[in-house]
Amino acid sequence: MDLDQRIQQFKQMAEADPDNELGHFSLGKAYLDAGRFDDAVGSLTRALDLNPSMSKGYQVLGDAFDRAGKRAKAIEVMTKGVTVADEQGERMPRDAMANVLRDWGAPVPTFKAVDRPGPDADTGGAAAPGFQCSRCGRPDGPLAKRPFKGPLGEKILANVCAGCWKEWIGMGTKVINELGLVLSSPAGQQAYDQYLIEFLQLEDR
Repeated sequence: MDLDQRIQQFKQMAEADPDNELGHFSLGKAYLDAGRFDDAVGSLTRALDLNPSMSKGYQVLGDAFDRAGKRAKAIEVMTKGVTVADEQGERMPRDAMANVLRDWGAPVPTFKAVDRPGPDADTGGAAAPGFQCSRCGRPDGPLAKRPFKGPLGEKILANVCAGCWKEWIGMGTKVINELGLVLSSPAGQQAYDQYLIEFLQLEDR
């Protein structure tokens, strides 16, 4: 799927359900990839308005502000993002934003949850050595088995915790219904997989 197709698809989802933060977040990322920084800022800001706990949103929005030449605003957003991610025990986005702030010479908020794991009761699994969820950054609760066959299923098993996968099941149902996806068609399956990858932050995995 090329970039223009991604933008149109994510725009369709954002318009179909204006209160769905994933649609606005995914659209903002696509705008950022296309160099449309002001549009990216608008969509990502809307995503965070809908879900202020979306720590990855602060990271991407900060990047959009910086690439738009607004470093002071980028620092403000990422500083808040570090605190939000830390309070939720989401280490990966927290540490990524903290490193960017250090590179910019900006102060980094003090961490309160340096080694706090997510509760096993929420994820349905126990900690696994060497495992870190691609979405929340926690080391606990990997899936017991791959959710489906193929390379993407293997990638999910290796990188996604049980808690985040459970969240995707609910979000995936919304994606199918709102876009009218037919998963038996190649185009429908491709669109579904793209949203899954965005939600679980598997782009670089």
